[in-house]
Amino acid sequence: MIVENITDLIGGTPLFKIPSHLTGLENIDLYGKLEMMNPFGSVKDRVAWAMLKDDLEAIKAKGQTVFENSSGNTAKAIAALCGIYGIPFKQVSAMMKVQEGRDVLHLLGAELEEFAAASDCFDPSDPNDPQFLIEKAVRESGGKVYFTSQFTNEKNPYIHEQTTAQEILDDLGAVDYLIGGLGTTGSTLGLIRAFQKIKKDFTAVGLVTQSGATVPGIRSLDQMWESGLYQEGKYEHHHVITEQQALEGMLMLNRKAGLLCGPSAGANFAGAVSYLKTIDGGMSERKKAVFIVCDRMEWYLSYIKERMPELFGEAEKPDSLYHFDSDGASPDMIIPAAQTDNFIAAEEPLIIDIRAPIAYRMQAISGAVNIPVDMFEKLIDGQSPFPQDRPLLLVCAVGEKTRRHATYLRGRGYRAYTIDGGMMRYSAKNLSIAA
Repeated sequence: MIVENITDLIGGTPLFKIPSHLTGLENIDLYGKLEMMNPFGSVKDRVAWAMLKDDLEAIKAKGQTVFENSSGNTAKAIAALCGIYGIPFKQVSAMMKVQEGRDVLHLLGAELEEFAAASDCFDPSDPNDPQFLIEKAVRESGGKVYFTSQFTNEKNPYIHEQTTAQEILDDLGAVDYLIGGLGTTGSTLGLIRAFQKIKKDFTAVGLVTQSGATVPGIRSLDQMWESGLYQEGKYEHHHVITEQQALEGMLMLNRKAGLLCGPSAGANFAGAVSYLKTIDGGMSERKKAVFIVCDRMEWYLSYIKERMPELFGEAEKPDSLYHFDSDGASPDMIIPAAQTDNFIAAEEPLIIDIRAPIAYRMQAISGAVNIPVDMFEKLIDGQSPFPQDRPLLLVCAVGEKTRRHATYLRGRGYRAYTIDGGMMRYSAKNLSIAA
């Protein structure tokens, strides 16, 4: 087969039937859509091409630079496409969690602008937030910026409805269950729209991470409002997946099925099996379930090694932050915003602000020390870096990330606390008092 345009290889990916001895399911056949076999290596190839293809000539004619808020596969695919068509591309995002992703973008000639901790505690009022910065750049560019905006662009779900879903339906006829990780939610939303037209009692399950955890491409339920495409009512259930479950699912697919896929595919597989096992026994007829095999494993080696060093011949870290899977928070560790100042005066805690430096400089609690989240997580991972005879008050934008950190540190013997609603609610409280 001779191909003259690499974009002709986008789509048309195989559907792989997962062997039943790997799923343990008796009445449900589970299929993985191998989006890792797209030319740029991920499910985002379809989206990147859909967002660009109709406007390429206009973008070139106007001398525009393509901007996107992405720390992963969308950025890689757009960078590759822009390179083919001689268009400059700039990625504006939070700090990329995986070094390999950053390296690939550099190799593809992309310009990177990253901001430590910007999305870990998403803050729409933070002028350092990527979406804020890109929208500001568009307004001020005089027409020289083209923003693909994967989080709000309807071409994202539309391309999956028109292509990915139809390919699956051509193979299976109908789908009973879709289990998918929620990020931009474009792929799951597009598949849902198509599958529901064929089968009215179709069920979609959305996978989300624990608050504060990192599974590439998947967000926590608290973060879903950040995506303008998210439609809560489309999902029958929201199923929480941990980092460890994602990696264990990935390893099973790597080692037992020969699929060299990454952690998000592992999360989708693990989440699918976990959910489907709860309904498998009650089936009176055979059912079909689908998940997306999102991308390849090679791009995540540093992420995997950090969490499972024993796979690479290094010492295991059983007490690592990355093995910590408790999503609960003791009520007494969450300080109401209105009581924060009284708590500080009475307890004299060490206050650690894990937001981006620019957000910290703009407004911070008096006496707080700024340790951006990536640095902070490395500092506390399996270690006790702070004196334990003094309380810790952890601060982020909305209080989501620090709940997990505080719970983890409590397990290590600290009296750790966090602010309900984070710096946003604390600031709003102070502004209300001043008014």
